[in-house]
Amino acid sequence: MIRGLLDSPGGYSALAVAVTRGELRDAALAAVRMLIEHEIDAGRPWPAEAARWLSRANADWQTSAALANHLSWYARCRRNSALAHLTGTDHLAQPGTDRVHAQALRHIHLVGLRFDFRCRGIQQLVDQTPQRERARWDPYTRALAAFALLGSSAPDALEEMDRSLAEAGDNPQVCHALLHGLWLGDGLPDQAEHILKLAAWPTFDDGDPIMLFRTATAWRSLGRRAEALAAIDSALEALDPNQPEAHADLVRERALITALAQAPQPHCGH
Repeated sequence: MIRGLLDSPGGYSALAVAVTRGELRDAALAAVRMLIEHEIDAGRPWPAEAARWLSRANADWQTSAALANHLSWYARCRRNSALAHLTGTDHLAQPGTDRVHAQALRHIHLVGLRFDFRCRGIQQLVDQTPQRERARWDPYTRALAAFALLGSSAPDALEEMDRSLAEAGDNPQVCHALLHGLWLGDGLPDQAEHILKLAAWPTFDDGDPIMLFRTATAWRSLGRRAEALAAIDSALEALDPNQPEAHADLVRERALITALAQAPQPHCGH
């Protein structure tokens, strides 16, 4: 039905109005998501178009973060990453007058790097951005910068994570980015405990497969085989069947868990 609307005369104009109307906004943004997915599936450049729609909607940072996160992952799975189309860094350092448009491109750019585990790439972009502009960044952008510090095990990573949580800890995109960084890091102090603590935040649904995957890794690193197996098996049951890349990650984690030695059974004397 949405595809038919967009193909009808005046469909795009109607959608441009609908994204600004409170009672139509959610449905219109869902239509925008489908529209950009169509562009991704066709192999066409899509980040600028996504940013234009978010600008038309005057999207807040939470809305921008949610759509950027979904589209960046969708595009990566379909071999049409945003990183193949983004050029320049004005959306980071010199956003101009349309800050919503720049924010959207910034989210798409940094999330694309995050999904490729390119922590150094994120840090380089952050370091190249003047401090006065960084001070104006939204909480999700700052969470992505904290992700890069966590993922590269920087000395101040945990402090940046705490600052990010204090600013926007109830936002699911922020929490997932920080949990991802904690999981990716190597040798952070009390890393497994921090993963388990963050995963217990009420922001996460108890059946969230990615959260369960991260907690399984934490339990494994603590040598808690039974808890790790329970978490990874729950993650496999909850995972969407159309996520083969994520499924492969979960299966590898399960293999690592099952390789842990079984806890010794108590000896029964005769």
